[in-house]
Amino acid sequence: MTATKASLLLTYVCACLYLGLLSESGMAERLRLEKELVTLNAEVERLVVENQGLEEKERRLKNDAYALEQEARKYYLLSETAHVLKFEEFPEKTVTKPKAIPTSIRAAGFGGEWKEPPLFLLRFFFISFSVFLILGVYYKLKRLPHTSNQKRLN
Repeated sequence: MTATKASLLLTYVCACLYLGLLSESGMAERLRLEKELVTLNAEVERLVVENQGLEEKERRLKNDAYALEQEARKYYLLSETAHVLKFEEFPEKTVTKPKAIPTSIRAAGFGGEWKEPPLFLLRFFFISFSVFLILGVYYKLKRLPHTSNQKRLN
């Protein structure tokens, strides 16, 4: 096998590995997206449960004066003899606040677990390694003496 053929074969193998593992639709990207999907689904479930609890609490406070008084005493440290007045609210244009994404200490990388390197860094090192490997194989095979016998049998 000549140096050129060996280098082209190695280039083909490296390209196939890159496309299969590290490309935008490769295995590493899919695994990252699956982890992100699981995290987002858990966050959505938590928010749905929290939302249901808050809706129930809002319904209870709208319809029950005693529950409203208890809640007001709990948060505003009112005495038992204090009276709570409820004013009717008019719907106004509400200003939406930008939602902050909650992060835990584990997600920040302080959980003691090994954090995988970013995908662009893996791509860079793989491409660098592949280029040097292909060039090394090419130049090594170019320097080797020919071992084939050039005589023809005719």
